[in-house]
This record gives sequence, C-alpha cells and structure tokens, in this order.
Amino acid sequence: LGTYIQRSSNRLSEVGFSQLVSGRRQLSDFAPSLQTLPHKVARLLSHLRKRGANVTLSTPPATIEELEDKMKRGPHNSAVEYADFLREELLDFVQKGFWMVLPYRLLKQHKELIRNMRISPMGVVPQRARRPRVIVDYSFFGVNDETIKLAPRDAMMFGKALERILQAIVDANPKYGPAQLIKVDIADGFYRISVNVNDITKLAVSLPPLYGDEPLLALPLVLPMGWTESPPYFCAATETVADITNRRLANHWKAPP
Repeated sequence: LGTYIQRSSNRLSEVGFSQLVSGRRQLSDFAPSLQTLPHKVARLLSHLRKRGANVTLSTPPATIEELEDKMKRGPHNSAVEYADFLREELLDFVQKGFWMVLPYRLLKQHKELIRNMRISPMGVVPQRARRPRVIVDYSFFGVNDETIKLAPRDAMMFGKALERILQAIVDANPKYGPAQLIKVDIADGFYRISVNVNDITKLAVSLPPLYGDEPLLALPLVLPMGWTESPPYFCAATETVADITNRRLANHWKAPP
C-alpha cells in the first residue's frame, strides 16, 4: 500500500488530480451506446458513464480549521482495531481502481481540492462467520444530511420482494415446467459507478495509521458504501436491466442469449 501511496503522490504533483484519477480509475462498466437505450433513464445512465455521480451539498465549504479538527479526531475506533484488515482491503480497492489513498498534507497544497473537501470517518463492521465490512460513516459529520438528493429514489424497489416473487411463480405458464429462480450477486456493486472527479474530495475519508505516521485520506473514485445517494444510483442501473428484460419477455422474447 505504501508503494501505491508514494506513486500516487508523485503522480499528483506531476499531472494534477483529474489526470491522476483518470489513470487510476478502471474503464466504465456501462456500454458507450448507453445513450440510445430505449428507456427513460438512458440520459442519466449516460451521464453517470461520462461524468460520474454528482455530490451536491447544501452547506458552505468547510474551513481549514474544521478539516483539521476532523483529521485530529480521525476514524472510528473499529478502523483502528482492524487496521491490518483495512490495509489489505484498501490495497485491493486501490489495485482495482475503486479508491485512492493520499497524504492529507499533500492534498492541502491544492486549493481546488481543499476548497470542496469534507472529511468523514472510516469504520469497519464485524460480521459473524464472514469477512468484516468496510464502511464510511457519512452521517457522523453530516455529509449525508447535507447531500442534496438528486438520484432517482423511485428506482429503489425495496419491500414486498417475497410477495412479488410468489406472484411471478403463480403467474408462470405451467407448460414450460416448474418455475426456477436465480439470484445474481454483482460483486462490489456500488463500485461499478463512478463519482464525478470534481466532487471526489467531498467524500474523503480519514484513515488510521497504515503507512508510517502521516495522516492519510482515502478518496472514493466510485460510489462508496455509506453515502446516501449510492443505493438509488446503483438501483437506477440494475432496475433498468430488469425493466428491459421484462419488456422483452412480455414481447415474447423466446431465446435470451
């Protein structure tokens, strides 16, 4: 992880933040032809592909004094307790182009980065019989409350899932045999959608000491767990897939590829 931090630090000084992000972030999972998709959300998804999700806050920028106080406070104790796990997890995220880790000292030298910066604490949630889960507490210092809701809330079709599944089974045509179910889990689902490069520092995260004693910040290049807008933006993509698939099935699409 220290090697990546050093390389990113050098690259930031050489080419600037936007170019650094462009070089670290992976190619979009969205197809270039997305704008022609026959769906009302095509324009939004095309924007997410080209620009990334916007982070718009309702409050004035934080002062240097406020940022310094948050850095002194640091992450939650759980992140400190799981520092070894966090180091391994962040290395994996950095290698995949999901996050960047940079020294706070270096970011302060760039006025365009510090001007919009907010800092939230990192946490680690232990899970029974599973790996711990990294999460960012964007509610702790009010980032979630200050976020202006721009993502389509109605894309989150939560609730009554069991009833809808049972109804689909009841409605299935018996001539095709017994109904079969499949559950598809998209690995690192939120991390498939980018954050607008100009807004990344608004979602900056304080870390425990992972590489020497220098204070570090993690910067999400993609939708992070814990931000209030991540679920609806993610669901806007997945529900569109479901909408188009169901539409084709309703139009007697006999042989899905």
